[in-house]
Amino acid sequence: MKWLSFLLPAVLAAAPATDGRQEFRTPNGLRVILDERHERPILRLHLLAAWDRTELSEIQADQALRIRSILGRCGAGGVNRAALDRRLADRGIRLDFEGAGDTLAWSMLADSQDQEDAFEILGHVVFRPSLGEDSAGRAEIASGVIPEACFKASLGFPAEGFPHGGLGMEERFSLHRRLVRPEHSVLVIQGDLSLPQARQLVLLHLGTWSPAPEKPLLGATPSLKGDCPAPPEGAWVGSPAPRGDAKDRAAQIAVAILLARVFSQDIQGDILFEASRPGGDAGPFLFGTRSGGDAEKRIRERLEDLCRQGFGQADLVYVRRAWKAEQAGLALHPEDQLRALARTALKGDLGPCIMALREDELNAALRARLAPGALRWLVKKAEALSPK
Repeated sequence: MKWLSFLLPAVLAAAPATDGRQEFRTPNGLRVILDERHERPILRLHLLAAWDRTELSEIQADQALRIRSILGRCGAGGVNRAALDRRLADRGIRLDFEGAGDTLAWSMLADSQDQEDAFEILGHVVFRPSLGEDSAGRAEIASGVIPEACFKASLGFPAEGFPHGGLGMEERFSLHRRLVRPEHSVLVIQGDLSLPQARQLVLLHLGTWSPAPEKPLLGATPSLKGDCPAPPEGAWVGSPAPRGDAKDRAAQIAVAILLARVFSQDIQGDILFEASRPGGDAGPFLFGTRSGGDAEKRIRERLEDLCRQGFGQADLVYVRRAWKAEQAGLALHPEDQLRALARTALKGDLGPCIMALREDELNAALRARLAPGALRWLVKKAEALSPK
């Protein structure tokens, strides 16, 4: 790798250190943020690839969720998943993958002496995955997948449990190249690594990652809505992550924070609520109950009550306090800190939008999110899925 030291000054420009961090961008457009910490021989990597959901049709968005399922289970770099897991175990490297909403994320934890292996494996799993290896398909749904898990996955939660049958190989590779692009990605490096080392390793193992300008193929893959089996009892309703700018996303974060408080305090009720907050951002919602007896009706009435009551100024104060507490707590959780830093680098800082949020904007976001047309239903009926 010594020869790279002569090329790097000409092709990479490091930005001045900001807040203890340093940044540079590779020729293929990948943004890299380095947070040097030499107190322990530990290396953390977090690569976040994001896409604009407005670029994709509903079917393509569903196909993206299928790609996410494949990436979580396949091999990479010409080796199958079993061999990849053995290599990780031999090196003591932990690799985690998560897909949610409009992002795919890979996280690694390694000893700093294994930095070469860590960066090499990261390059393989990010842009050289074995998309044809995993053969799981529609049959796995019939073999015992929990209906709620499948339904959550179809909404965009980071959950396993739905098939990708019908997604052809050409479609897989085309869509993967469209979604996982260096110019729409950021790599956060934290740990016992210097800037020259980071620049060399990134260029060597991620420098050949090519942008993909072509549009993805649109196949005849059916919507994920029809893949989820009926639950044995109860009803579930979900709201996928909405599209919008920073102001819209800030309003949805506030709604998620407040709904979590409302349902946590409702100890007498049997309706469950869950919100995905990838990197602290806005994500899908899920409401549901496993009890029978007009389950769908009870959920509908509860959501209608929430929209009718709305939120007030005291709720806005709570949201701002909760947001500040979340940001302060990131320092205690290095992995969460990396996720939030990566998303902020790609999507912008939502803090000012949350602080400036008005009561009317908050309630408009709540009612738009819980509007009948924005919801997907999974209920115990003759049909496996009953969209409303």
